[in-house]
This record gives sequence, structure tokens and C-alpha cells, in this order.
Amino acid sequence: MTGHSRHVADHRSFRFAGEDHRSFRFAGEAHAVPTFDDERKKIPMRKSFALKSVATIAGSCALFASLSGFTLTDTDEVNAADAVAAIRIVVPESLSNVAPVNSDADVAAEASVPGGTITVPVDPSEGISLGDSVTIGLPFAQQASDATDSPLAGVVAFNNNNGSTTVPFVLSDGATQINTVIENVDAPHRYDYPIDLPAGASLTADGQGTIAAVAADGAPLTVFGEAWAKDANGAPVPTHYELHGNTLTQVVDFTEATAFPVVADPATTGVYSYNCVNPNGSSYFMKPNENLTNCRGSYLQKYINGRMVQSLSLVYRGGAYVKPTWRSGCVLALGGATVALVWFPPAGVTAWVVTSAFAAAGIAGSCKGF
Repeated sequence: MTGHSRHVADHRSFRFAGEDHRSFRFAGEAHAVPTFDDERKKIPMRKSFALKSVATIAGSCALFASLSGFTLTDTDEVNAADAVAAIRIVVPESLSNVAPVNSDADVAAEASVPGGTITVPVDPSEGISLGDSVTIGLPFAQQASDATDSPLAGVVAFNNNNGSTTVPFVLSDGATQINTVIENVDAPHRYDYPIDLPAGASLTADGQGTIAAVAADGAPLTVFGEAWAKDANGAPVPTHYELHGNTLTQVVDFTEATAFPVVADPATTGVYSYNCVNPNGSSYFMKPNENLTNCRGSYLQKYINGRMVQSLSLVYRGGAYVKPTWRSGCVLALGGATVALVWFPPAGVTAWVVTSAFAAAGIAGSCKGF
């Protein structure tokens, strides 16, 4: 692809000093920056306010930019900085584990994660590629600006030129988040994500509202998390999915009484998808980040790009259990009051373990993916 320009900033001039992002170091000198919790407390409880008119967010962006060496030179760069600042205020945990990325003239951000490569393009009309099987189209791609770097390395933004901004990024665990920052009450309520699937594949929805892209044989290619949206104060905003063919639409029901900006996200699963097989033979896809112990079936099947890579029997038959020899793990399934199926990351194995040995093994809780 030629002819597409990309706004590039030199991210080498700054780095985060610690995971809480409370200070920046520039040329060896520490600069204190107000925490985003502090900034959030300054947001007034108003009926409605446009993103760029909020003094706290604008001030946060200006300070962020001046200390990082990221010079805002045009509308799209200002918009990108504003959108990321909004995400950090409304849902700061979302940006805590962004994956390292590469980029070039055509690729805004590309992350190599276990099992494949996730690519965010410069041109919004190309969509986000999840490995080799699924491409997620972006809302308002035909009118949106090309990807613009934000002050946060690895995170780009697409100005939709209608009061909303799309901010996709990849997390280190392979999950892809496509945040929509809604600036004011005049922005659209509906955000369409056309999904490009392999031949024979389709989008399905179950009775619990879980939407998945499935291959022709029913195997999951990717599973979407529940739709969510939050206002500038972190309060939930009503939102839901609609499914029309292979287009997933997130509807955000904000009103004039909503505190803006609103951040919404149809989060997708990470690299792996999980299918819980019930004793009667029926099955269902587990939601992203759901505790795997919620599967009370006979088997838990683990998929990547529609290919099953592991099937675990969750039924404890009174067999022997092992004494854990590793120092960490998480629970996959419960076999009653005395034993549990545990995954041990260092060795990549599973084993039934007596619950009395959990503390010694450093097992903190249920697995949410392995």
C-alpha cells in the first residue's frame, strides 16, 4: 500500500518509570506527573462535556506530551493523545500490559504473540488481522483518518471524524482490545465491526450473549467478550451487541445525562479459546478471562485458530494425585472438596493436586487461560 501517510513520533525520548506510570524520566531526570486517579477526581460530575473541552484531560495530555518529547502538530495527533488520556482515566487497567510492537509504512502496530501475529494497519479499511484466520473491520473505516501514533508506545488511534475515535491495541497475553472513545452526545451510538472469516465460517451467538467466530466444523476461531462501556466517572453505560450476518455491532446507549468521554470495547479473546463440554454432550464457549473452574462439564477443550490443541478430562475418578514440585500454578477444575486439577506454568503440565497443598505450591486461584 502506497500513498498512505502515518504520523510518527519518536518514542525513544521517554520511558515509563515503574508500572504505575506516575513519573517520566527524560535525559536522566525524574519529573513528577499527577496520577490518573488524581486527574479522575478532578472531572466534574456534569451532564455532558466534550472530550477536548475537559480541562483535566487536555492538561494531562499537554503535560504528558511536553515531558515525553511527543510534539502534537495536527488535529489527529491531538485527538490520539486525548483518546489515550481518556482511556487511562476511565479504564486505566486496560493499558497496563501493552505488547511490544513493530511498525512500518503500511503497518501501524504488529505484535508477535504465542500462536500468531496480530496486525493493526495504517489504513483503517484493511482491518485488524488476528493471525491467519480472522480480520476484524473497524467502525467508520471509510471516513476515518489513517492510524496516528499516540504518546504511548504501541498504541495508535483512528480519528473517525464524527466525535469518536477507535483505539486498538494488543496485550502481552495476545488479547486484542478495540476501544472506542466517544467524545460527546452528538457521536454515533452504533459501531459496526465487519468480520472477515474463512470459507464456511460464521458468527454465532449463544443464549448467554457470547458471540464467537466459528469454523465450518464448529470449532472456535475467536470468542468476543461481553460488550461494555463506561462514562468519564467509571460508571457503566448501557450497551449491547447486535449480530447481522458477519457484522458485529456494539450499540452504546448514552444520553445527554451521560458524563463524557465514554469508553466502549467489544473485547476479543486472547490467543486461545475454550469450549466446555457438558456431561450430556452439549457444549458452550467460555467468555474471555472467565474463570475456567466455571466449566462444570466433563471436558475442557483448548483451541487456537479453530484447531484443538488440548482436551482435559475434568472428571476426577478417585485416581492418584501428585505432590506439587513447582512453585506456582492455577486451578483448572475442581474434583470435589479435596482435589483440584492444576496447571503448572513452568513445566506446562496439568495434574490433580490435593487442596491442602495449594498454599505450598503458590496456587492463587482459578486459571483464566493457559
